[in-house]
This record gives sequence, structure tokens and C-alpha cells, in this order.
Amino acid sequence: MRLALFVCLAASACAQPAAVATSPTSDGFTEVEHAVQARISADGVHVVRLWAPWCGNSRAEMEAGLYESIENHPDVTFSFVTVWNDARDGASMLQRYGITPSEDGRVAVFAQPDRGPSADRALRRRTFLSVPISWTPTTLVYNRGGKLAYAFAYGEVSPELLAQAIADARNEWHHD
Repeated sequence: MRLALFVCLAASACAQPAAVATSPTSDGFTEVEHAVQARISADGVHVVRLWAPWCGNSRAEMEAGLYESIENHPDVTFSFVTVWNDARDGASMLQRYGITPSEDGRVAVFAQPDRGPSADRALRRRTFLSVPISWTPTTLVYNRGGKLAYAFAYGEVSPELLAQAIADARNEWHHD
């Protein structure tokens, strides 16, 4: 009986659906990282939000006014990248907060694949575009053709703090 139960459990573990292909490209970045890199390489200010639908901090940040931050900065691109979520993009969760991909491409949604099931922490990717990921959400603000201006890697970012980071990223920071 025990042997039959073990065989059954082993068979069901093997029968789980495979995750999306996780092979990195020759430079070690995933296809998602390349797509986001192309977005942030353009002129202007770009916000990249690494998040997970199951993360209470990610949801709290959306409830605190993330949609309004997008609306208040029409010249900024926003890339929502789910991490540690079995390569699912979480678009339905974003939609609940009024955040949807825009036709003009200003708001985009991506799903970063892990190296296997996300529930196995050892298989989770721990960097995105060479920036360490230690917490969700992580918010990155880029300017000047892809230069990282701010990295908030500790959790929730208030609308006020994000607005300040965007304003600072626009600053030329000229010093003699």
C-alpha cells in the first residue's frame, strides 16, 4: 500500500505542467528582460515594477494609488513585470486596480519566468536586468537611455515617493 501511494505521488509530481521555457539568451538575460531593456533604452523616464499577484505588499501599493501615479505621469512608461509567479503575468489582478496595457505601449505587462516552479525558492530568478530582486514589489526608475536612476527594493512605494523619483529622474543633475 505504501509503495502504491509513493508511486502515485511521484507520478502526479512528474505530471505537472512544465513552466514556460526559461533558457536565457546568450547574454544571460531572458526574453522579458530584453523586451523591457528595449523599452527603457528609449528617451524619457521609465518605471519598471517587479511584483507578484500573491504579494500583499504589491496589492497594497496598487490600493495606495498606483493607477493615479500612471495617470499623473502621461509621459512616463510603466512596465509591470511579475516575478516568482510561474511565468503568469497577473494581468487580471492589475485590471482590478484599473491598470491595463495601453494601446500606445506606455503601460505594458510582462511575466518573468523562473528556472522552474516558483514555489521552489531555489529556482526563482534573483536579478532583473542585473539588479538584485530580494523583495516584492521592487520599483526601478530609469532615465537617459536606460540608466538606473532609482531602485526601491524594500517593498511598497507611496505615490508621493514615486512622483519625487520621477521628477528627480527628469532632472539633468548638472554640477560644475
